[in-house]
Amino acid sequence: MSAFEAAKADAAALLRSGDVRGAIVKYEAALRSAPDATQRGAIHSNLSLCHLKADDLDKALEHGLAIATHRPDWEKAHFRVAEAFFAKRDYARASERYRSALQLKPDDAVMRHRLKLADESKQSRLYFRQLLPGRDICVAQSSGAGDAVKQQIFAAAVSMRNFVYVIGDHATRECFVVDACWDVDGIRAVCENDKMVIAGAIATHYHFDHVGGTPPPPFDALGIKVPGLLEVSRLLLPSPDGEPIPVYCHEEDAAAIARDTGVDVSSLKRIIGAEGAVDVGSERFVKVRCLHTPGHSPGSMVLVVDGAAVSGSRWGTASGICVSGDTIFPGSCGRLDLPDASAERMFDSLARCARELDDDVVIYPGHAYNGESSTAAREKREGLLRPFTKTQWMAMHAK
Repeated sequence: MSAFEAAKADAAALLRSGDVRGAIVKYEAALRSAPDATQRGAIHSNLSLCHLKADDLDKALEHGLAIATHRPDWEKAHFRVAEAFFAKRDYARASERYRSALQLKPDDAVMRHRLKLADESKQSRLYFRQLLPGRDICVAQSSGAGDAVKQQIFAAAVSMRNFVYVIGDHATRECFVVDACWDVDGIRAVCENDKMVIAGAIATHYHFDHVGGTPPPPFDALGIKVPGLLEVSRLLLPSPDGEPIPVYCHEEDAAAIARDTGVDVSSLKRIIGAEGAVDVGSERFVKVRCLHTPGHSPGSMVLVVDGAAVSGSRWGTASGICVSGDTIFPGSCGRLDLPDASAERMFDSLARCARELDDDVVIYPGHAYNGESSTAAREKREGLLRPFTKTQWMAMHAK
């Protein structure tokens, strides 16, 4: 084995083991002895990747640009540069380079996804994903072969048609998971594939199909625990000042969430009273209003994202978006026949939403019962945000 081949093999082994700095040293040695332009271009590509992993973005860009000196017709001459620009949050130039890479390798799914992500990131600061079991998470390849319990959980998730949401800031690449449940590994994989870091979580209410934990009877007898908020909380690090991990819920559902999921109740950040606010990301640009909308559960909330973040996004309008949990569904609302549900409180909550949500706010519900989204205008016209008297409402829900 030549000195070049030995250095390259050592570098690859170090990179696989996670020793990025050691890999850089070995790749630099390989570069000095590379026998031809093809190999020099490949080593520059590997060095660009290593420096990207080490968060040395200028070096990553330098080596990415050097690839074209040796292999100008190789797609990675553009892809590595695009990756460095993306990490620098220069999404416009990243988009240009991803597009150039795709022209050289048009069938590459990874580069196509990166281009889509860069284009989305340069158009709006809002990062938003609506994840549906069976489509985006809880898919067959996510479960280990022969894992019967996980397969049961995934099948239940598909049948219940829960939505999980991710809200974030493209500028900081930080995001919060809303109603994290069923497939935490799958949720994390979506975020990682989109180059986002999970920085917190919000629960719209305490029910197990939104936060995980112990399911209700008779399923609790099986001893199955549904992955959810507890597992997501373990992905998060406490803040340096000792503040609780950023897992938010309303105070009226906090005890039930702790009871059913195992999350330490003292670690939950509680929305108190009629309204609270959550800043998503270290720059606090993406703001979420948490409106207390009891009815389906005592501590149910709807989450309204500031329209400033939505501007330019394909997910909403300038008035913003509303993640409505089980308070508002297209044409209906969450169940009111549960032990701690209240038709009277739901009437007041829906009336509040009708008052406070602008007509063109896009509403994203907690389940795919009657479509993936609606608008406040549509629900005020056809759904349960339309005017009712309390007498009419209570008659509709008389037991």
